[in-house]
Amino acid sequence: MCIIPCRLKVSHVVSRYQFGGGYINHPNSEQQMSKKRKSPDDQDFEDYPPAGTSDQGLTDEKVKAYLSLHPQILDDFVLESVSAETLDRWLKRKTSSRPADDTSSKEVSRYQDTNMQGVVYELNSYIEQRLDTGGDNKLLLYELCNIIKTATKADGFALYFLGECNNSLCLFTPTAAKDGPPSLIPSGPIAFGTTIAAHVAKTRKTLLVEDVMGDERFPDGTGQDSGIHVHSVLCLPIVTAIGDLIAIVELHRHWGKEPFNLSHQEVATANLAWASVAIHQVQVCRGLAKQTELNDFLLDVSKTYFDNIVAIDSLLEHIMIYAKNLVNADRCALFQVDHNNKELYSDLFDIGEEKEGKPVFRKTKEIRFSIDKGIAGQVARTGEVLNIPDAYADPRFNREVDLKTGYTTRNILCMPIVSRGTVIGVVQMVNKLSGSAFTKTDENNFKMFAVFCALALHCANMYHRIRHSECIYRVTMEKLSYHSICTSEEWKTLTQLNLPAPIYKEIEMFHFDISPFEEIWPAIFIYMVHNSCGKTSFELEKLCRFTMSVKKNYRRVPYHNWKHAVTVAHCMYAILQKTSGIFTELEKKGLLIACLCHDLDHRGYSNAYLQKFDHPLAALYSTSTMEQHHFSQTVSILQLEGHNIFSNLTSSEYEQVLEIIRKAIIATDLALYFNNHQQLSEMLTSCALDLNNHSHRSGYDSHWGTGTV
Repeated sequence: MCIIPCRLKVSHVVSRYQFGGGYINHPNSEQQMSKKRKSPDDQDFEDYPPAGTSDQGLTDEKVKAYLSLHPQILDDFVLESVSAETLDRWLKRKTSSRPADDTSSKEVSRYQDTNMQGVVYELNSYIEQRLDTGGDNKLLLYELCNIIKTATKADGFALYFLGECNNSLCLFTPTAAKDGPPSLIPSGPIAFGTTIAAHVAKTRKTLLVEDVMGDERFPDGTGQDSGIHVHSVLCLPIVTAIGDLIAIVELHRHWGKEPFNLSHQEVATANLAWASVAIHQVQVCRGLAKQTELNDFLLDVSKTYFDNIVAIDSLLEHIMIYAKNLVNADRCALFQVDHNNKELYSDLFDIGEEKEGKPVFRKTKEIRFSIDKGIAGQVARTGEVLNIPDAYADPRFNREVDLKTGYTTRNILCMPIVSRGTVIGVVQMVNKLSGSAFTKTDENNFKMFAVFCALALHCANMYHRIRHSECIYRVTMEKLSYHSICTSEEWKTLTQLNLPAPIYKEIEMFHFDISPFEEIWPAIFIYMVHNSCGKTSFELEKLCRFTMSVKKNYRRVPYHNWKHAVTVAHCMYAILQKTSGIFTELEKKGLLIACLCHDLDHRGYSNAYLQKFDHPLAALYSTSTMEQHHFSQTVSILQLEGHNIFSNLTSSEYEQVLEIIRKAIIATDLALYFNNHQQLSEMLTSCALDLNNHSHRSGYDSHWGTGTV
């Protein structure tokens, strides 16, 4: 029914309706109305003049009285004759003239109809608009209870929320004082044998009691001393979709009124059910939005980690800040587990301060404590989540920290960080800011977040191990360099050595035996380089350093030793001397150095042996294992200070000579030799060998290097 808030003038009615015969002749109901028996109220209208006559005697009160008995006539009149603008103006006057309500129930006046279909129709949209994004929906639930009070025709209601430790009830009042904020007044523990609200909170089941004071289960009745003797009570729990009890609604009727019945219980239950579903639906939607936010955060953290892997503390700080916001905690701590010493340790702490709106974490001296102590230790040992609503009531809580810092710990949410089935860390959230304690929703959100924490901690530990290994590597390389680099006395002595006169002639022959001249093998190599490439081709000091360091890096093995290296280099020298004009200067330099270095750091084992026994070198080089290692060692020596004998070359020439050395050394792998030999033989037989062809020349050079071995 449409209610017209303004004063309806008689002339407005007369202009549309014809009065006569003691009733209003409505166009759509004239015949029907004529058949009706006149009611006593209709008699007052018999003396009204017909249309067009004087309207003396017709008062506003009589018109309103008649319309209240025949609302359909007014509905038809408004629909046919009143414009939308007029209706809008009436509605504005109606709402502006509404008296102010001192309580929060002024928001729910549109629900004052006991027709439940109308109430439920708008409940979802109303809840969605009013739901607090911060999670504190006490005022919303209070307003919903006001709706249920009206729908069940209750004389009053009380709304209870859980206390700080979830073991007591607190009465909610929308205003603690005039224009003050809402407040919670302690009402007593959740236990049997006290009040009806405490009983329902304990059982989580709805109760309908006709005489609450006469029920032995509730000696304290409703527990309220309001001066009104409550008779019938309908008490209902408000439980979330995941089973969390959040509030108790207590509806009551006074003495002299009919007690609540099952119909009222159904009405209240239906309202609460719809409210719970609507709240849950909105929370799910917001949960999805929060999940999207979490995904964005994880992506952001991943970028932070890969962009700046060195600042692992910054990554952990980033994670802890988000963890605090995720569950709305006051403080946060992250401990890593040292399983060897059975300890928890940390060096990054939340000091409870903010800078530019972000929590401040301070890196201090690392603290350690036994894994057998405290709540964090319990979680580290068992791998179970602990949600403690009252820290001081839990014997596992270590109060020493609070005593030292002056901070008061009320509640704790502690969760393990598990990687590969092992607890590697513990995240501890302290003191829920909105609400009395951490909820199941907090646990579920945090469990999902803990998975990423495990990944971050795993990366942190891996990075720590890598840094530790790098330090060991640097120390090892320093020691190795000291023992593998020639001394200044050694290379200086080499610069002064001269070969015996008889050697100059013998050294030009292929069958020259170097065995009797072990002390001057380095000098023999220097002579061969100078005689083949020219004395100005290399700086003498660098060439002597390089030669003596190569000597130190050959191992004392039966065959692949320093003597073998000089012998192969002599063979290549003899070839170069007999093939004048075929090889370029770069090729001569590259081949001589390749022959001297082709077995550097040889262990005396074949490639097959290294592969079979999973030697680390086999993991580094899957093919031509030792040959690739020899080349790597050659480059390492060239990179030492004062050892780069090719420093006088251009970048292009340097790359070319290194490639000549690499191919020549790799070609010494016997697994490649026979195939290379066959290809070269076929080209020679068919006269297809073209030394101007780069690929032919490259294979030709490599094969000569292999032949010297």
